[in-house]
Amino acid sequence: MPVKHTIQSSVLHLVFSAGQGAFEACRKASAAGDTVVFLDNGVRQLLLGEPGKLLPPGVAVYYSEPDLQARGLASPARDLQVRTLKDGAFPSLLENHPHCLSWK
Repeated sequence: MPVKHTIQSSVLHLVFSAGQGAFEACRKASAAGDTVVFLDNGVRQLLLGEPGKLLPPGVAVYYSEPDLQARGLASPARDLQVRTLKDGAFPSLLENHPHCLSWK
């Protein structure tokens, strides 16, 4: 009988919407080793508190720094000490995650 190997692969989740539906779907689909990035209007999730605390343990959470700045949320992000991400960091995130899901 052949041996089956299970390959653990991480997922990059991109949350583009400020609506609870997008984040809730992302939360349910995320697992340890995944990365969640809040982009575009998704950075407004920060106004509801730090949503990264609602994700499973072991999920890395980032907020797009340019999107935070564009929406006047850079200061609250600093106050909450969330991790931010500059646009130039996206290629390496995509390279390190074999799967990518967008939540709108």
